[in-house]
Amino acid sequence: MSWVPPGFPGAGWDCPFFPRVINHFSYSNRSTAGADAGQEYSMSEVKFSVVIPTRERADTLRFALRTCLDQTFDDYEVIVSDNFSSPATRAVVDEAGSPKVRYVRTAGPVAMSSNWEFGVGHARGEYVVLIGDDDGLLPHALAELDRLTRAHGAKAVQWTAAYYTWPTVALPGQGNYLRVPFGCGLGERDGAAAIRDVAAFRAFYTDLPMLYNAAVHRDVLAELKRRTGRVFRHLIPDVYSGFAVAHAAGRYLSTTVPMSVSGQSAASNGIATLFHHGRSEIDREFHALNAQDGFRSDPTVPDLAVFPHVPVADAFACAKRALFPDLPVAVDRRALSAACVAGARVAEADWPAARAAVRAALADRPDLLAWFDAELGPTPYRPPAPVRLRPEHLGFDGATLHLDAAAFGVTDVAGAALLCERLLDFRDRPVQYAGSADDPHVAAMKISDLAYLCDERERAILRLHLATAELQRACDERSAMIHQISRTAGAQVRELDQRLQVAEGHLDSERRWSLKRPVRAAKKLLDVTTSTLFKRPAGAR
Repeated sequence: MSWVPPGFPGAGWDCPFFPRVINHFSYSNRSTAGADAGQEYSMSEVKFSVVIPTRERADTLRFALRTCLDQTFDDYEVIVSDNFSSPATRAVVDEAGSPKVRYVRTAGPVAMSSNWEFGVGHARGEYVVLIGDDDGLLPHALAELDRLTRAHGAKAVQWTAAYYTWPTVALPGQGNYLRVPFGCGLGERDGAAAIRDVAAFRAFYTDLPMLYNAAVHRDVLAELKRRTGRVFRHLIPDVYSGFAVAHAAGRYLSTTVPMSVSGQSAASNGIATLFHHGRSEIDREFHALNAQDGFRSDPTVPDLAVFPHVPVADAFACAKRALFPDLPVAVDRRALSAACVAGARVAEADWPAARAAVRAALADRPDLLAWFDAELGPTPYRPPAPVRLRPEHLGFDGATLHLDAAAFGVTDVAGAALLCERLLDFRDRPVQYAGSADDPHVAAMKISDLAYLCDERERAILRLHLATAELQRACDERSAMIHQISRTAGAQVRELDQRLQVAEGHLDSERRWSLKRPVRAAKKLLDVTTSTLFKRPAGAR
């Protein structure tokens, strides 16, 4: 769910409706739900609140919850923020049977950003972590985040997430893929510099401290709420929160050690909107609920499904207007326009309209319009490239491992989280960061160890292949031998047959001779006898 969809149609930016949206919610478990969505984040009863917004995805929520409850740390809560789903969602929560899990539900269907606001508003933790209902936490996550926040006092800790595509992902041939980062870097980042790099498309938006891949202190969330009336002001809440938290926190801790698995399943909003734009029920509902709650895109951003440029530019425009209008940073609009022209996923019949939409987004800048007409206006239509979430080749790519999860028996995000943990080996020992006094070579050692294990697996597969080839070769030799024996035996049989025929010929001749002999003897005897019996005496006439 964590692959963010690109910009969506809507209507305008300033959002006076936000207080009304908050009042629209009902707090179905008010006796146990904790903080009201309207309160400043002031009460901390646990170290971490893990918030899981969900809508009609009980089948994946079950496994996301399982990862949250399989932690090596105890001081936390899990909040399932149900966006008016069927009873199946509540049934999954009850099935978990854990006092750590709290269930809250909106009074009716709301936009994704509104449900995020609703869920985070119930958080009682000192730090808030948010995952999608098809994502998962790694078992070491909360223990390691606790260690980092205590050691560094950071208001936000951002990490590089693992990535998993469920077997049900709505893109043929792209399921069962797992990407595991093996980095162990740790450092402090300047929020303004990170905003500048992402807005210029020099860095990917996951470098920002989004609530999807960061633990954020409640004071930062309270500051955002104080300044703008809410935490999430944009229809793409994760990307927006990255810009917002980076600005409000000022500086944040960043690590390449994964703490979570970002999942993509059949019902992921990002894929539905990016690759099935307007053609799936999920995408149509996403648009309808955003329109209902008043979320809309910026007119300077083309309304096209181009990832990641469009969602980054759209969320940035909202964050800059609401939070840092005076910060000397802007989106690289030439890069945005070029990316939209090159990557628009439209049919050939829709290409003129798509190209016109990119040009219209530059209407406030005559110089950019002239540049567009000269550089991009004549661009011919090119069919969209095939969608690939899985790389062409699996194995190590630098410090990242690409796997076919199905080969390891993984069928859901809980299994993916366990496989990641077995490979990373952080469950029973603390993470050693590169450059630490404890072990400056831990990253190289870990990658070397895993490479050895992968080599062993490859060697085992090779041995099996060779054994199979040897067996095939033996079978081929045996078959050739049998064929040769068959040919030799055939020749021998033909020779024997000929000899038998000759022998039979001789035997017949002998038989004929042996049968005639007694007859001849008998005839001779008869002649002799006859001659003797009828012989005349001498002188007789």
